[in-house]
Amino acid sequence: MSPRATAGRLLGAGALLLAAVAASLAVAAAVGPEVPEGRAASAETRRFVVEEIRVPRALLAALVGGALSVSGAAFQALLRNPLASPYILGVSGGGSLGAVAAIVGGLPLALGAVPLLPAFAFGGCLAAIALIHAVAQRRGHLLAQDLLLAGVVANSFFLALLSVLQYLATPHEAARILQWTLGAVRTGRVPFGAAALLCAIGLLSLLRDGVALNLLSVGDETAALLGVDVAAVRRRTFVAASILTGTAVAVSGPIGFVGLFVPHAVRRVLGPDHRVLLPSAFLAGAAFLVLADTAARSAFGAREIPVGVITAVVGAPAFVAILSRRERGAPEGDRP
Repeated sequence: MSPRATAGRLLGAGALLLAAVAASLAVAAAVGPEVPEGRAASAETRRFVVEEIRVPRALLAALVGGALSVSGAAFQALLRNPLASPYILGVSGGGSLGAVAAIVGGLPLALGAVPLLPAFAFGGCLAAIALIHAVAQRRGHLLAQDLLLAGVVANSFFLALLSVLQYLATPHEAARILQWTLGAVRTGRVPFGAAALLCAIGLLSLLRDGVALNLLSVGDETAALLGVDVAAVRRRTFVAASILTGTAVAVSGPIGFVGLFVPHAVRRVLGPDHRVLLPSAFLAGAAFLVLADTAARSAFGAREIPVGVITAVVGAPAFVAILSRRERGAPEGDRP
């Protein structure tokens, strides 16, 4: 692909994100804040809501959606598994366990105006990353099948502990746990700057290995023959994608289907080259979650539903449609 074509496709993905943010703000301005019946919101109130609440929320939704989408694309290349998603290796399970343990254990969830719940969730994600890496590593190598098996087993273990904590929780704690596990974009949960910095580190690390990921998707032997340090690339990819996933989970809780559906959609349009796929997936995932969050807070009037419900309702049928079209379009010999 020529540099001009690459730049054009990236600009198209960026335009899609800008259009999504503009649509979100337009809906916010049109709907306006809740006011007592029979009274109208002033222009100052509407402007405050848009600038101080809706804009930061749209930016945070874009960051989370982009992080989940990029990590999904990276895990699909790392594991050579089209069904891989940001949550397949148990990182989100560790994050959810950290957050729920803090809720049920009565730990302080805030220090003044600084929320601590994301810190507990991110700590759980880091613990999960360390555990899975230690279990999957074999003689200094991180094999795809071992990583997948370790991640699946760890995720099941984390979910079992999570179920125990939910069973022991009080009704008030259970309500907070349900809110967390359904996923929602909340600007007060974590400083945006910290989340953006972590996402930037993970994204830049993956972009650096874009060519290596192209070769890794073909096979370890081919990549090694072409000069790729397979063990190092796999380790860097696992850590970078896990940091992106952990940051997204700490900010918003587990939000499904973004990291599974969006990379496949982008790959179908732009191709499998990770030098283009990764930045485009970030922009497309950001646009998708901004629109989904807009629908979650606006589609049902004053009642807001978790954005994870919207992503599942939209993402599942869309993913099935992508698979069906690929199945019809694949040559006979390429079909499973």
